Parts: sequence; C-alpha cells; structure tokens
Amino acid sequence: MADAPRARHPDQLVALAVARAYDAFAERHLGASMTVRRPDVTAEDVLALAVPLREVEPVAIDRWLPHAATTWGTIDDVMALLPRVLELFATDRLTTTPEVLFGKLHQLGVSLWPVRERAAVDDVVTAVWLATLATHPARIGYPAWRLLTALAELGGPLTPYLDDWYLLVQATSAEGEAAGRHLEDLRHRAERLTAQTGSIADLFWSPHPREVARLDRWLAAPYSSSDAVG
Repeated sequence: MADAPRARHPDQLVALAVARAYDAFAERHLGASMTVRRPDVTAEDVLALAVPLREVEPVAIDRWLPHAATTWGTIDDVMALLPRVLELFATDRLTTTPEVLFGKLHQLGVSLWPVRERAAVDDVVTAVWLATLATHPARIGYPAWRLLTALAELGGPLTPYLDDWYLLVQATSAEGEAAGRHLEDLRHRAERLTAQTGSIADLFWSPHPREVARLDRWLAAPYSSSDAVG
C-alpha cells in the first residue's frame, strides 16, 4: 500500500494548520474588559493575555485556559486567543493537558462554530494527530493512545483518527514504523488495563462508552478501518 500522503511531512502540516488558524480567527478580538469571577486572578494575569497575540506567554495561557469562559472571560475571548492556544498546544509548550483543551472546546460548542473557524480547529487537531503518529516517541510529549483518548473529549467519534492510524501503520516508511510502535504501546496498555479492570474504559479521561466500544472493536478486528460501532 502506498504511503499515507498526509503523514509525509508532519511538521510542515502542523505549521500550515497553525497559520490557517491565525487567519481564520483574525477578526476575533479580546473584549474591552475581561470579566473575572475568581478571587485568585490578578490584574497582571489579565494583562498577560492582552499583549500581541503571538507574544502571549504559555504560562499566561495555562493560567487562564482551564477557567476560560466559565469564571474568566467569555467565549469571544476564547476565540480571540485560540490561535495562540492551538499553536502552543501543537508545539508542546502548554502544561494544560489535551483533555482539558478539547473538553473546553466541546463545552463551548466548537462543532457549531462558523465553518471556517471550525475547520481551522479541525485542521490543527488532525495535523497534530498525524504528527504524533509519525514519530516515536511522540513529538508533543503524549503517546498516541493518550492523544487519541483525549480527542474523545471533543464529543465526536474517534473513527477518523483510527482510520488515519490504520492507513499509516501500513505505510512502508519511517512514519509507518513509528505508527506501528505507537500501536504496540496502545495494545500493551490496553492488555494491562483489561487484566486489571476487565475494560479499557480507564484509558479515557471521562466516560465515553461508545468510544470505549469502538476502540475495543478496532483493536480486535484487527485494526479495521471500518466504523464498527456506528
């Protein structure tokens, strides 16, 4: 089978996707004032987010992101800062976990955002996923299985990501070999967890019974590219 074309230049894919995100959200701006409903947030914390977008420090994003649009700022502020958030995530400069980031996007209804902005988020997520599969150890500091289960927090099926993995594992390339090693990591992790608890559910950050079943079927199929769970 021919090499999976989307995985040939993972760093280039990530850079292009991040650039598109900056373009897609270019009309979004922070509000004139950022409402804060947390006593532990200082004026300096707020001002750290108001510098030119590409200069916002990772520590400022990490301080804000878990509370964004709930007790610190609004969804408009999230959309204004999101290109920087995605850039820092894609280049492994956030300590905020992907589960928290993806859960926040789901909470804010990313699937209902304007098409251009939604597509920009999807592009970054997909590019980071492919880049993760294409190197072992993973380029962003999380093994592929961890990023995969974090992606469940976006609220959609894992099928597209499993299909990417299925295709890349079969590629006769260094990227295909790396994807295969990630797959062995997942298999070993799943086998140990099943032996301990009888299920792979604890691979996931929060309950996702459909995705647990989907991943279980995919691992046993073996690695079928079909959407076995529907």
